[in-house]
Amino acid sequence: MLVQILQNFEDEIIELFKAYRMAHFSLYNMKSTFYQYKECNSQLENLVLKDIDFETEVAFNEEEINKNNENGIYQRIIAGNTIAMFYNIWEDKYRVEIAKILNLNKNEIRSKFFKELNIIRQSIVHNSFNPITKLDTLEKFSFIGNSSILKLSSFEVQNVYILILREIQNLKTLDFT
Repeated sequence: MLVQILQNFEDEIIELFKAYRMAHFSLYNMKSTFYQYKECNSQLENLVLKDIDFETEVAFNEEEINKNNENGIYQRIIAGNTIAMFYNIWEDKYRVEIAKILNLNKNEIRSKFFKELNIIRQSIVHNSFNPITKLDTLEKFSFIGNSSILKLSSFEVQNVYILILREIQNLKTLDFT
């Protein structure tokens, strides 16, 4: 039963990562599309995304389109949100399920790994994608940054993803009886 819960956790992390990669690709595709159209029409000022289902549209000017680069604001947002969700899935779903199976309280399920990931999440969620001093304590995730810098690019998301998959594999090998 515990192995199945951990497998479900792994599967959900993989799906979340796929959604991230799709969004990441979309940012680059949007920028490329804008400049392809601009080649044909130098007067082009905005790329407009229309949502027919909700009858809304969002326009992006060239300056905003250029924020779609690897370290641009839109990349930081999707990278940060993905990393925060990696932690949230653990905290709000799988930590609870594991505790239930082991007849423990959720707070009795502790993980140094996920504690570090939570520090990153706190920096993203509670400090508006800006570094906090607790980042200086990171060991496994030190590549994310420190109290001076919080790196949120596809490189960081990829590495966090790989480390989470390894951690899940490690959890699968533990004897909880």
